[in-house]
Formats: sequence, C-alpha cells, structure tokens
Amino acid sequence: MKNRKYFSFTALLSFVFLFMSCGKVLDRAPDNQVTEEVAFSNWDKVNGMANKLYMDMRDRDRGIVGLQDFSISGITDECKGTKVEQAIPDQFNFGSFGPSIGMPSKANGMYWNDFYNSIRKVNVFLTGVEKYKSPDNPLQPGDLKNRIAEAHFIRAYLHFLVARWYGDIVYMDYVADLAGNVKFVRQSWPETLKKMIADLDFAATNLPVRHQDIEFGRADKGAALALKAILLYMNASPMYNGGKLPGIDTRVGKETYSAYDANKWKLAADAAKAVMDLQNNGTPRFSLYMGQGSNFQAESNNKVYARIKQIYIDPVAIQSEWILVMPNNKAESWQGDHIPPTCGGAARLQPLQEQVDEYEFIGNDGYGYATYDPQAKAKGFDENRPYENRDPRFYSDVMYHGCTYQNKVIDIANGPDKLGASNATSTGYYLRKFFHEDWKRSGGWPLHFPMIRLPEIQLIYCEAMNKFSGPSQEIYTVLNNLRSRSFMAPVPPGLNAQALHKYIQRERRVEFFYENKRYFYSRWNLEPDSDVELAQEAAAKASSTPENVWPYARTQRVVHGIKAVADPSGTMVVNGVNYKMQRFKLEDRVFTSKNYFWPLVSSETTNCPSLIQSPNW
Repeated sequence: MKNRKYFSFTALLSFVFLFMSCGKVLDRAPDNQVTEEVAFSNWDKVNGMANKLYMDMRDRDRGIVGLQDFSISGITDECKGTKVEQAIPDQFNFGSFGPSIGMPSKANGMYWNDFYNSIRKVNVFLTGVEKYKSPDNPLQPGDLKNRIAEAHFIRAYLHFLVARWYGDIVYMDYVADLAGNVKFVRQSWPETLKKMIADLDFAATNLPVRHQDIEFGRADKGAALALKAILLYMNASPMYNGGKLPGIDTRVGKETYSAYDANKWKLAADAAKAVMDLQNNGTPRFSLYMGQGSNFQAESNNKVYARIKQIYIDPVAIQSEWILVMPNNKAESWQGDHIPPTCGGAARLQPLQEQVDEYEFIGNDGYGYATYDPQAKAKGFDENRPYENRDPRFYSDVMYHGCTYQNKVIDIANGPDKLGASNATSTGYYLRKFFHEDWKRSGGWPLHFPMIRLPEIQLIYCEAMNKFSGPSQEIYTVLNNLRSRSFMAPVPPGLNAQALHKYIQRERRVEFFYENKRYFYSRWNLEPDSDVELAQEAAAKASSTPENVWPYARTQRVVHGIKAVADPSGTMVVNGVNYKMQRFKLEDRVFTSKNYFWPLVSSETTNCPSLIQSPNW
C-alpha cells in the first residue's frame, strides 16, 4: 500500500518504554531493599509507580483481544469464534460458565478480583504521594500534579470497567486494611456514578488539554471529559433510566432510577459536547481524520478506501481522533489468526450476517438505507446482488464471496476458503477490519487500539439530543459529517425521532464494529428484551423460513450466516460461476436475564458474604 504511515517509534513507543521503570511498592509490601517512605520520596520511583498504573489499566482492558485470544465481538451478534484456545466465545454464548462452574481461565485478568487488585494499586499510589509529600520532577515541575490527576482518571476508568461487566460495584477510593474484619458492600449505581464523576472532574481540572509529544498517550483533559460523557450515557440509557431489568432485579438502589428522567439525556449531551468543543490553543483538540482523500487501498479492486484503513495507523488520526489509546496492543502478525486459509490464516473470528446487514445500501437517490428497510428495495437494492453499493466501511471491515484480498478472489463455495472447510469460515464471511493487505502474517509492525475515539462521543451527543429534544439540523450535520468521512451517503432528511434513532444506532454498529462497544451498548439499552426485538424474535419463530425474517432480532439468542449456491439463474458471478446467496441459521445461543451482568465466582461471595451475587445468578 502506498504512503502507509505507522505510529510506532515516536510518541507512543516512547510512552510504552516508561512502563519499564516501575516501582514494586504497588505490587506488594515494601521489602528491606526499598521502604515505602524511600519509594515515595524519590521522583523517579514515584513516576515509575504512576507509569505502572497504565500497565494495569491495559491488563484490565485488553483491546483487540478483550478475551485474551479473542475479541469481545465473539460474544455478540458481530462475530462467531472458532474452537481454538478453549473456544472462549462458545463458553459464554452457550452458557458454560457461572458462579460455581467458574469463568473461562483464558479470560482471566478481567474478573472482580483482578480489577480490585489494580484499583488498590491506584489507591496505594495516591495515599503514598500524599502521606510522604512526594517531590515533583525537578527537571519539569508540574509532572507530579499530572501523575496525581492521571491516577484519579485511571481509578475512575477501572471502576467503569468493573461496572460495565458486573453492574453494582464497590467504589474503592481508599486503601482497605485487609488484615481487619472488612465488610465490602455493593453500592448503588447513583453512588458509584457520583464518585466516578468526582474523580473525572478532578482529573479534567488538573490535566493539560494535550500532553507533550514525548508523553502523548497519557490520559489528558479530553480523556477525562470523554469518559464522563460515556458514564452519563450509561446513566441515561434504559438500564439506569426507567427500564426494567428482566428477571429478579436485586440491584442496590434500583428504585432511584426506576422512573424515566429525560434530563439525564441532556446531561449526557452536554458532557459529549464539552469534548467536541474542547480547544487546544484556539483549535479543536479532537477532529475526525480526513487524510488519504479518495485513494483506494492497493489490491482491493477499488473497493477499500485507504482513509478508512489509515484511521487505525496514521499518527495524524491517532493524535487528532483518538481520545484514549492502548499502544502496541498487538503486532500485525495478529491478522494471521483471522485471514482466510488461502492467505495463510485460520479465520479465528468471522463476521455474522447480523453485522453485515447493518451496513446500509446507498440508494439511487443518494441516501443510505438499511438493507432490511422496504425503501432500500425501492431505491435499487437487489437481494441477489447483496454486496453492491454498500456502505464503504463494509468493504473495509468484511471479506465476502467474490471480494479480492492480496490478489486472491475469496470463494466461499470452493477450495480452502469454502464455507465449513478446515480453518475456514462458518458464517460465509472473513474479518477484514484493521488488516492491511501488505502486512505479513509474521510481521511485527505495532497495532495500537483505540479505547475511545471521537465518533463515540459524537454519536452519544446525537442520540442524547435526539432523545431529549428530537431531530435537529445539528444532529444531521454531526451524523452526516461522520458518514461523509468514510465516503458514506447521508441520512435521508425529514426523519422523525424514532427513525433517526435507528440511524444513529446503526451508525454506532458500523463505525465501531470490532471495537468492543456492541456488547455493552446493547445491554445498557436492554435491547435483547425490548418489545421491538422480542416481537421480531416471535415473528421469526412463527415463520417456516425464519432465516429470511429480517432484520434479525437483536436478542443475542440466534445468529446467522450466508452460503453461495451455484445456480445458472443466479446473478452473482464469482470465478465464472453464477451463484445465489442463501441465508441460514448458524446457531442458537443462550441469553437470559442472567446475561446482563457477569456473576461473582463462588469464592468471592464465600470470602466476603456481604457481597451479594449479581442479578439472576
């Protein structure tokens, strides 16, 4: 690929090296070599301890390998995982885990005790700095203030991670005396939210708008404001705003958010707008990446726009659009686990038809339409040629029957890439997002991961304002600017609030495919048990051809794929053969009232009986 840029041996790599100088005080009690007082009385050691907190944050939020060897997308209606590495997605999707059974060992590091071990380190750091009046950096005064503020951000972020998996949590803002008879009690969501916001407000007040280049990648003011916006979105969503959690709701203080409060959406919108309006020396701190113009990625038959790929590797994108970054999450060789067998890969995670359906069709009137919207057919969509005139992000994210990758035509009907062949797709699709065709299966170029990007905040703003006051020209402008950046057609004008909401939700699914958002946003919105989705699920069950009743219900209980069937009357031609594409049910999955939150393993509740189990477990 021409003009490819990497963000490696510059700011981010320099920042990663800082992790290597970490102190030991956070991990264990001080030994005879370094006392606690000595450690906190030396700037270099204090700075090392602060840096190690970032490593803990990275260990608790693993980015592209959120379930160690798999992405979190594998436990959503985005992707299907294979049977390798203990088949972790299957263990979640088929209900093979629980308090007594335990959790998949390969996903260890993301459980209750892991999060709180990391949170304790933050509290040890903050307590020690205050107790021993730690010195500032003599070469760059003000660094100590930044590290303290960063620690407050990390503490809020770690609690956010626990809350999104477990619901009610214990907010720890002190160092507990574990030798005493301590009783930990889950706190209500409003109480937890208040404490997270307090930490983030402190961080936003004391952090710079942008760190110096050598320290780029640390949490800054924008990161604190962005996490605040995400938390207030959670607070406004049905999970915490008038929705009914299925089953027996044992959450603490649920009565405080059982009634709907429209003003919560305004608070979320205002928080998002604060990020969007943040200035750095008179210019916007964050902006959408607009590099690469209308160039196409090499070897992709003029289907994959280079700009969409460059969002994830161009330093300009990382510095301007990424709000919180995980440096060096994986190397480019990671793609070797996912590319088709003919390219030397093993298709570890494969997109589902549910995800593919969310990429809109560009109608002959110049607007985008959901493929399952009756208007799409009226505007030219042909189900027999399903991959024509789709959202450009589809071609960047997914390999499909007849597409080209590394000068090879992907054929799911014949050869090594055939549906169901060894190490091949089981859904009819292969993953393409984050890949670059000139990357090598054994290559070492770093792949950084965006924990928060500007579009997430923009979509929070659009959804919140639409919920609070209905459609507006400003919402259309923000939404269409995001689509235009990826060469996508605009949203049709004149939509009502409900129709516009669907466009916003679809935009989130497409823009953030495989970025660890779908799992949580679907749950915050109680989507699997909404009246709309349950009705669609019932309609499919009542049909003699349920695989053709779409849009598929977003209940997380059934997922689908597609196969290519040779047929002389078919209008899709691949390698000289005419095909018809046929949808099929891939598998049933388990999703009940239990699956909104993870359970505490039995050892946690045995060791601390005051901790109640997660709802419905």
